[in-house]
Amino acid sequence: MARKRPRPDQVFVETDGQVYLVRDGKGFRFPRADESLPFPTDPNGVMDFDGVRVVKRKPRLDYHPEEWTGRDEVFERTDVDPIVKRAIYTTMIRCVSEVILSKGPRVLMVKATRGFSKGYWNIPGGFMDYGEGPEAGVEREAEEEIGADVTLDGLLGVYVSGFPGKPAYTLGFVYRGHAASERFRLKADEIEDVAWFTIDKGLTLTRNPFAKWGLVDFFRQSPEAQRSLRVKRHGLAQDAKPVDQPTVFLDRDGVINRGRPGYVRTPEHVEFLPGAIEGMRTLQDHGWRLVIVTNQDVAGWKLIPERQLARIHDRMLASLRKEGVRVAEIYYCPHHVLSDCACRKPRPGMLLAAARDLGVRPRDAWMVGDKPLDLETGRAFGCRTAWVGSPSWRKRFAEEVRQLAPDVVADSLRDAARAITAGTDGKAGRRPRPRSAARGME
Repeated sequence: MARKRPRPDQVFVETDGQVYLVRDGKGFRFPRADESLPFPTDPNGVMDFDGVRVVKRKPRLDYHPEEWTGRDEVFERTDVDPIVKRAIYTTMIRCVSEVILSKGPRVLMVKATRGFSKGYWNIPGGFMDYGEGPEAGVEREAEEEIGADVTLDGLLGVYVSGFPGKPAYTLGFVYRGHAASERFRLKADEIEDVAWFTIDKGLTLTRNPFAKWGLVDFFRQSPEAQRSLRVKRHGLAQDAKPVDQPTVFLDRDGVINRGRPGYVRTPEHVEFLPGAIEGMRTLQDHGWRLVIVTNQDVAGWKLIPERQLARIHDRMLASLRKEGVRVAEIYYCPHHVLSDCACRKPRPGMLLAAARDLGVRPRDAWMVGDKPLDLETGRAFGCRTAWVGSPSWRKRFAEEVRQLAPDVVADSLRDAARAITAGTDGKAGRRPRPRSAARGME
């Protein structure tokens, strides 16, 4: 039986709202990848529609192609291939409007029974109706979801994101505000519960990227929320002012230095992993700020005092300085695994502390770790994640980590740094493509 030949990719070329189509009999379609284009193009994404791959490309033109087909015009025509309409519809930006309602250091969250956030907690809000502005939209959504009359206190941010499993991008307006009353009336077919949470806890409960980014920006602007978060640090950035600089959070044991049975208890126990210093230097040379975030059960179980932990970090920092590597700060959790504290990973308290002290923004940050809880921490904060470790180590946690979908998988910090900085052209603010990998997951 002859094998079915794969269909060639279709090429979606668009600029300034004009789409390049080719005639096919009595109709119009996208050009195929095996057909030449009369102009140069650059790649701009890939979509898949039931086995039909559509490659989006940006043309390099020095004029506006008025003779092409307007994207809005496509939907009124009957002579255009349905794949064209589907691809154009997919690339249309959706708009949502949400609000962070606060009471002291806590924020109000709702638990959804349907939609993208089904089974998760979220902040009140949703898609804007036709002809509706973002402020009117979020006021309507709050009234519908929780029966609350809200007053908006200002715009926290405007964010854009692709959602997991969704090819379309969404524009999110997130406001801060307060409710006139706490007598909430829940929308029975959409909301099953409502509760107040601290920022660090709320971040672990939501899967909505707009909620995550909005919560962090709210935290950065809320003195009450900042005062309520208590996280230990080495003190390198004690007098530093917050600076908007791309940042890489690094776990310590297993990423920078070798872990030990019975913990790293003395400065002499510090042994840098192969490629760790080179990786840190690569990140630094590309403009990334380095921040170490580490759970230290050894202090939590009182096996060493915190002053001994400080000596260990002093030795590590001195060795790194000799290699030209500067660490902005070390945040550490001195509690053991049974503690319910804000600072212990996978809670993102240490990352929030860096947002407060250093000005870190999750959209310009990575979390690099060797354990699933490191990836959970990065996801909670709303930043990208990299998982490092030997193939045998990764095999041990493969199933658990697969669900966390790290953006980079690598054998070492050196390889992770190369993947993170790939395509940045020396500018840390430019993001590499998601789900790149220094090595595939075994």
